[in-house]
Amino acid sequence: MNENGGAVASSAVIEQRVAEAIGLADAGTPTVLDLEGHAGFGKTHLARSVVKRLPGSTVLRATAYEDTQSDPLSLLEQLGVEITGSNANANALSASRDVGSRLDAVRGDGLLVVVLDDLQWADPESIDAIGILMARMAGDRLLLVAGHRPIGSRHARWTARLNDAPSAVQIVLDGFDEEATLELLRESAPEAPLDLARNLREHTGGSPLFLRSLLHEHPVLELQALADRGELPATHDLVATMGERLSRLDPAMVATLSAIAVIGGDGAEPYLVSAVADVSDVATALAPLTREGLVVVDRTGPIQRARIFHGVVQAAVYDNIPPATRERMHATAAARSMSESERLRHRVAAARSADDGLAADLGAFADALHERGRYREAARFRRQAAQLSSTSDRSADHVFEADLESILALDLDDLSVDEREVSLGARARFVVGARLATEKRFVEASDVLGELTAADLDAFEPRNAYRARVMRAWSLVGAGRSAAAALEDLAIAQAAPVSDPAVRGYAALAQGQASQRVAPVDQRMTLAGLLSVDRAQMAATPQGTVGLAWRGAVMSLTGMPDEAIGDLGLVTSRFGDGLMDFTDGVFHALQGFAHFIKGQWPRAAMMIDLSRAGRLKHAAPLTAAIEPLAWVVAGDPEQARRALAEARRTRINGPQPAAVHAGDVVDVLTLCFLGTDEERAGWLEGRTRDLGSPDDWADEQVPHLWYVAQAIGADWAGRPDSTSRWAELLRTTDPPPWSNEAADWLEARVDQTASATTRLLSLADAGLPALPALNGLLQVDAARRSLAAPDGVARRRHAASVLRTLGADHLADDLDAEPEGPEVPSIAPERSVLSGLSDREREVAALILEGLSYTQAAKELYITRSTVSFHLSRIYAKTGTNSRHELIEAARQSAHSSTAHSP
Repeated sequence: MNENGGAVASSAVIEQRVAEAIGLADAGTPTVLDLEGHAGFGKTHLARSVVKRLPGSTVLRATAYEDTQSDPLSLLEQLGVEITGSNANANALSASRDVGSRLDAVRGDGLLVVVLDDLQWADPESIDAIGILMARMAGDRLLLVAGHRPIGSRHARWTARLNDAPSAVQIVLDGFDEEATLELLRESAPEAPLDLARNLREHTGGSPLFLRSLLHEHPVLELQALADRGELPATHDLVATMGERLSRLDPAMVATLSAIAVIGGDGAEPYLVSAVADVSDVATALAPLTREGLVVVDRTGPIQRARIFHGVVQAAVYDNIPPATRERMHATAAARSMSESERLRHRVAAARSADDGLAADLGAFADALHERGRYREAARFRRQAAQLSSTSDRSADHVFEADLESILALDLDDLSVDEREVSLGARARFVVGARLATEKRFVEASDVLGELTAADLDAFEPRNAYRARVMRAWSLVGAGRSAAAALEDLAIAQAAPVSDPAVRGYAALAQGQASQRVAPVDQRMTLAGLLSVDRAQMAATPQGTVGLAWRGAVMSLTGMPDEAIGDLGLVTSRFGDGLMDFTDGVFHALQGFAHFIKGQWPRAAMMIDLSRAGRLKHAAPLTAAIEPLAWVVAGDPEQARRALAEARRTRINGPQPAAVHAGDVVDVLTLCFLGTDEERAGWLEGRTRDLGSPDDWADEQVPHLWYVAQAIGADWAGRPDSTSRWAELLRTTDPPPWSNEAADWLEARVDQTASATTRLLSLADAGLPALPALNGLLQVDAARRSLAAPDGVARRRHAASVLRTLGADHLADDLDAEPEGPEVPSIAPERSVLSGLSDREREVAALILEGLSYTQAAKELYITRSTVSFHLSRIYAKTGTNSRHELIEAARQSAHSSTAHSP
């Protein structure tokens, strides 16, 4: 057994699993072949052997390096992925689209193989981008071979992404077994005995690296004699073994090898090796090092690069360099390096003791990285500055800044402060509070940040005082607490001499939400005022785009879906193009909500799916509030119930007003389409118990669809007076164009008189064309109210067809089935031609029916063209069509049939 509890993989098992992975990928199931093992246990060797088995395949390779793991998307760049936007703004979702485009560009007729080595050092953005794409792929003949050590936060992140892959075959490499060891021995000595293989396997733990090192140093007969005497060199003596090996090499070769170890990274150019090694003829020195198997020379680029063949060997070489020589070499490398980052890295390595000048340079470079949005790199340089500072106070300053950079980078495991500490100073309190806010634990964040006094904030460096006030305001808004206190913090922050673009977006959104809550009635924003500014004008600047996002959110929850989709579509395209990155999928979710209200349910599901694509944990309350609608589209009541419960828990922990309002609307819509009578009757009581009475919001500015939800919820609870009150507020409070008709409908729901029924049926005949989702519910109410009327059957058929056009087959089936009898017969369901499709197939079909090409559909869905083609082939099979034209015609006829029974 290995230390993680997995069984040792024998050669036969490895062969079986490799064949399984290749077979799955070749059959069209995108598959990850996950190779886990400690350094030197053969991951790279096995990956190469897999590629050799696939001679007709297209292969892309990338290796992560320890000193580049803070460089966003650096692993993807090795794969030749062209990142849209800039690395600072390109989020994992947008990067996944770029990866898909790269795979489409290189794909040939054979298998496509992507090899990723040393993934434990990969930058998180690359891991997330690859994971997002793999989770969304289908039908692609893709094999992703990923090698990594079983350690570190990157490994945990990769494991989380691996769970979402369509198929994964995992191999834990605990070293060679006796059979593989014997095979290795017999490559150089065909008569090598089995007992020697057994001894070497036991002695080295099966480490391929150490086995090869022993075979390089000693002939097989000598190893046999050493084994017989019990004198085999110990595994931990690799550094000493390497020292002995170096002592036998020419000095120029030793200097060249040492220089390559000092330069590190993904390889060193000959001119730099020559300068660092102080060797004029590097080519002559490299030739025997290459033959010895110590150095690999990459000649694929315009300039060849030399690297030591394995990280463990590189470390052993580095440890054998005398300290004075090592310092000199790093100093030379610093002087010759082209990038500031590399120069500082070598200066740090050459430093013998504390160096405040170097620490100051590191801090200045971290500030420059921060301005470019490279927060993870900034945190790394800040921590190095802390280590090189001569006083504890200066070191603490850098650690504090490093923690804040790590929070911005979402590297929360790297923080120096433990939130469980009983006593926290002002700085530590800020760090803990900011972390809690980042994790969407707004109530706790507000409590912690609320303990910061004015004196504490005044003692902060101005930029950190700005950050602290913004984060406290954002937490207050997220927790549903004092809007006035949030605005006070924001006013002081805005008047400060410095600001920080990294948190300016939080400030803008907090300002909008808090201002909305405290504004007097005559000063509240109006729909006309919000729409008075041109969309293109707002989108011209990053700050304007944040304002556009805020307006789109208001339009979405207000029930003006066309305006919301226009605004939010532009905002989310900026995210997708790598031009902005903010809010954890909130605006994708809000765009999905707008599509849902507009009756474009496949689009709604697509956007809600994208809102959670890049997230590993910590859903924003507003995003979580909207997610249940995806299960309404899927017609899955059980999943919807689970999503509603999780969203409610999230809102309890972070009762952000916008999330509370959106959650109420989504709760009611979900129960309308998928709920039971018992669930509907108990909704208002449960909502009041968990989040307080809706009456508390009666005098505040709220989204108009929230009035609709409260009116329906009051009706379910048997409170017709409350329904009428909410309907009146909808009608009179800055009413959107559809408010009068919707208010009439809500009032007619609770009025059983003949005149109210006449009014309800008249409203149903006119419909609510601006809000197709609500129109479906209106038609259901009219159908149920007119069961005994002469046109009762026709109305029921019409209501069911409206629901099926939406995609609400579950409610349509309920309506078709009630009640049965000679006077009002049950009606056979009329299914849409698309009703038998999976969720992703419906999304693809919707885009194809809109006229999008394969490439356009792939871009919209963040998948590859091959995945689009795969889904489309299944769509054709399920709908009995053979082409795009036939599918469009079948959908048109299906829609015509479903609307043929209008009363």
